[in-house]
Amino acid sequence: MAVLGNLLPRLVFLLLLFVSSRAKVVTIDVQEAKNLIQAGYIYLDVRTVEEFVKGHVDAAKIINIPYLLGAPKSRVKNQDFLKDVSSACNKEDPLIVGCQIGVRSLNASIDLLADGFKNVKNMEGGYVEWVRNNFPVNTSVVVKEEL
Repeated sequence: MAVLGNLLPRLVFLLLLFVSSRAKVVTIDVQEAKNLIQAGYIYLDVRTVEEFVKGHVDAAKIINIPYLLGAPKSRVKNQDFLKDVSSACNKEDPLIVGCQIGVRSLNASIDLLADGFKNVKNMEGGYVEWVRNNFPVNTSVVVKEEL
């Protein structure tokens, strides 16, 4: 018991140090996201390509880079996610990260902030909440043909 008593304060200190050193994710509601998109923010949709094609936020600047890959019950983290985002965006670009309901986008936002992205906002409620608010959606996708 004495050993645990001596270790506990150190473990608490290390845990607090770890938690406080991580960048905090700013989560915004869909109305604020809509306003920021209209002001020029890039909307980063982290859903699968299949989800994106079925419908997505109607935004002038929109990028689809899946955070998870695979079928719904067997999804794995996209190992190229940060590399793909870094090749599409600068670390200073203002980003709104969204997914279907807000879970993947929260995890993606944590990873982006840890990788040095400066202006990342997570859209709470995701595409489901966007649709629930009757905000504009796009169901047409232009597929680029390779030459």
